[in-house]
Amino acid sequence: MKTKALTAAQIDTLAQRLSETPIEPSTSAKKAGDAFARLLAARIGAERAALAFTSIMTADTADQAEARLTLVLDYGNPDAAGQPIKAAEEEPKAAPTPVVGKRQAILDQAQTGALPPAPDFSKPTHARFRAKLAHIVALAEAGDIAGLQAFEINPGSSSPKAMARYRDLCVIAITARAQVTA
Repeated sequence: MKTKALTAAQIDTLAQRLSETPIEPSTSAKKAGDAFARLLAARIGAERAALAFTSIMTADTADQAEARLTLVLDYGNPDAAGQPIKAAEEEPKAAPTPVVGKRQAILDQAQTGALPPAPDFSKPTHARFRAKLAHIVALAEAGDIAGLQAFEINPGSSSPKAMARYRDLCVIAITARAQVTA
C-alpha cells in the first residue's frame, strides 16, 4: 500500500496535542512538520523524538499517526532523576495503576537494548493476528528496523494496538543496541 503524506492540517492537529497554546495553521506540510518536530523534541527529548517523529510521520493514515503519537506519549518521559514527567494538564492520581509501572519497566528495558516479550496471543480472540505477530517477532529477532517500521498495522482493536506497541518497543531496543555497538 502506498503511503499518503499527512497534510499540514493533520500535522497541526498532532502538534496541538503537544502545545498548551493554540497552534497557528501552517502554510505547508514542511512547516507543520518542522513545528511538530520541535514540540515533540521539547516534550520527550531529542533522541526519542527523532525515532518517534519518523514513526509518526510515516503512518499511512492520520488515525495511525495519532495512535503512534499516543503510544509515544503514554510511555512517559523520565527526567534526569528518572522520575516520569507529568504533563501540565494532568491531575495527580491517587495510586498509579500496575499497567503503567509494567509498561514503564518494559520501556526501560527496551531502552537498554533488551527486546520486549511478545504479547500473548494464545486466546481465541487473537487468532487472526497470530501470523502478523509472528512476522513482527521474526523481524525483531533479525534486527530489521526498516522492516519493522514499514510493517503496516491498523490499530483498530486491542490486538493490533498490542502489536504496534510491541513493534515500536522493538525498534527502540534495536536502536539502543546499535548505539551501544557504535
